[in-house]
Amino acid sequence: MGKGKPRSVEKGVVGPSLSVTSSTIPLGPVYYPTEDEFKDPLEYIFKIRPEAEPFGICKIVPPKSWKPPFALDLDSFTFPTKTQAIHKLQSRPAACDSKTFDLDYSRFLRDHSGKKSRKRVVFEGEELDLCKLFNAVKRFGGYDKVVDGKKWGDVARFVRPSGKISDCAKHVLCQLYREHLYDYENFYNRMNQGMAQRCKKGVHDDHKIDHGVQPVVSKKNHKSVDGSKHKDSKVQKEEHDQICEQCKSGLHGELMLLCDRCDKGWHTYCLSPPLEHIPPGNWYCFNCLNSDRDSFGFVPGKHYTLEAFRRIADRSRRRWFGSGPVSRVQIEKKFWEIVEGLVGEVEVMYGNDLDTSVYGSGFPRVTDQKPKSIDDKLWEEYTTNPWNLNNLPKLKGSMLRAVHHNITGVMVPWLYIGMLFSSFCWHFEDHCFYSMNYLHWYALLLFICAVLVQLSFFLY
Repeated sequence: MGKGKPRSVEKGVVGPSLSVTSSTIPLGPVYYPTEDEFKDPLEYIFKIRPEAEPFGICKIVPPKSWKPPFALDLDSFTFPTKTQAIHKLQSRPAACDSKTFDLDYSRFLRDHSGKKSRKRVVFEGEELDLCKLFNAVKRFGGYDKVVDGKKWGDVARFVRPSGKISDCAKHVLCQLYREHLYDYENFYNRMNQGMAQRCKKGVHDDHKIDHGVQPVVSKKNHKSVDGSKHKDSKVQKEEHDQICEQCKSGLHGELMLLCDRCDKGWHTYCLSPPLEHIPPGNWYCFNCLNSDRDSFGFVPGKHYTLEAFRRIADRSRRRWFGSGPVSRVQIEKKFWEIVEGLVGEVEVMYGNDLDTSVYGSGFPRVTDQKPKSIDDKLWEEYTTNPWNLNNLPKLKGSMLRAVHHNITGVMVPWLYIGMLFSSFCWHFEDHCFYSMNYLHWYALLLFICAVLVQLSFFLY
């Protein structure tokens, strides 16, 4: 099983009020495969899986002989950046999933309502799922719009798909929402509107950016149980036929899914991969998720070369820690102070979610032009290497060989270029895939300027 074992690291403070050592939070294991073990990625990952999987993360250190060339041309490569508000990493609105909602709602009750925990809410003899109720009301425009449009029947069918909904049940559901979720909805909306603030500290001291975000208004066609569609007032005024962006057909409108940002439509069966049902809550198309417009926690910035970005990252580092040496513990302590809101507003630049099929890969590829500085034999060797993340999804034994679409982040790796305090938050990958990341190189200390490639994959 390789030679991996959890490695001791520096003990230090990872938050302003939380002192954590290896005795309280187990360290992820670090593995050092031999040359033979490193030949087959899927086989090696399968071998370490029983030990590594409970930690949620592990590190695999390649043999010293494994030295892939950096394939991007440093002189000509440029990439777009976005600003990331580090002080808001723990202040995001609740997502559609119940676990995130419960955490955020409990925090709201504790911090804004003076309640330690919410009581069990009962609706028609069964416990009411407040997350479902909140998302259902949000789906139809919020409490006021649901009341004005008399949509409580549709909300009830979303919360309880089976059974007839009586007028009394609709009234009770309205009262329960008013009692338990109305204040939270207002808080949720204020958080969205509160994104319009300016950076006061960070890399943009000399170039402040207004990153105001208007509240997102859902423009999706929603199909209720009785087959009727519900649109908000703005879409009703437009009164135009919706055409699928993929097949260019306006048929099967009940299966048309509208992006809550650009209002363009796709049939659920035309998406890649196709969706079996219209998802609850807000949905955003692939183009909007990867656009440069202000959303999803990032604000668009300028294009930079790697060298120009490194200089900016170096200046930011000196602004925080001076020109002398700084330890990992000091950086981590400062990071958590920012996250906890003890430092003020801090934004950094981040080249995130860069599609390697567009911007180029750090790993060599057959279709890429080889830089003159790289040896032909070395280039050819790593072009076909199985640990090259461009090759990993298509390896023998990978279920992803059955996927014939270039899904970014699954079949095509993402590229990330970060600086001091840039953050890639802990999360579940889509479909609970594994995620593999390779750090191509970093300058100075602890990712002050780092180039990292990331790929999600499934290990059966």
